[in-house]
Amino acid sequence: MCGSTMRILFIRHGESEANVEQIISNRDLPHKLTQTGVMQATILAETLAHTLTVEVIETSPILRARETAVILQARLDVIPTVQPVLREFDCGAMEGRGDAEAWAAHQAIVQAWDTDHDYDKSIPPDGESFNDMQARFVPYIKNLIQQHKDHSADILLVSHGGLLLQMLPLVLTNVDRPFTQQNHINNCQLIITQLQDEQLICTNWGDIQFT
Repeated sequence: MCGSTMRILFIRHGESEANVEQIISNRDLPHKLTQTGVMQATILAETLAHTLTVEVIETSPILRARETAVILQARLDVIPTVQPVLREFDCGAMEGRGDAEAWAAHQAIVQAWDTDHDYDKSIPPDGESFNDMQARFVPYIKNLIQQHKDHSADILLVSHGGLLLQMLPLVLTNVDRPFTQQNHINNCQLIITQLQDEQLICTNWGDIQFT
C-alpha cells in the first residue's frame, strides 16, 4: 500500500458501548470500546503496520476514538494528537439518550440536511448543524494537505461515522453524498484517499476499490 504521494486515511473508531447500547454519545461521556472494538482496532493496527509507514495520527477527542488511536499507536509507534475538529456532530439535548424520541430527532436532522438541504438545522440547545461541521472540517483538511503535500506521507485520522458520511463528499472529488448514503462506514473501516493534482481522491472505501 506504500506509495509516492500524500495519503489521508480516515478510520471510524472501533465498536463502543454507545454503539451496542444505541446511545447518542458525542460529548465527553464514558462510553468506551467494547471487547469487540478493541479487537477490531488491534486487527486494523496489525494490518496497517505491514502496509504503511504512518507519520501522523490525529484523533477525535471522544473516548471511543481516543482508545482506538492508542491501540494504533502501540503497533505503529506514532503518538496520536487529539484534534477536536474530528469529533462527531453534537446532538444537543439528545446527547446521552437512546430512546425513540432521541433517535427520531437525530434522523430528522440528517433528513433535513439530505432532503431539504437545510444545512443550518440542528438539535437545540448547542447542537451542531451541517454548516457547523463544514466550517471546522473542510478548512482542517485543506490545511492538512498544505502541510504535507510536498512529500510522501501516510496520515491516519480517527473519527466517526456521521461526520465522515456527511463531510467526505465535500473534500473528495470522486465521492458524493448519494454514494455515502448507500455505503455505511463500519467500525474500524478504512477509507484511503490520496492527493492527485492538488485534489483528494478516494482509492478505497472499505472493500470498494476505485479505478
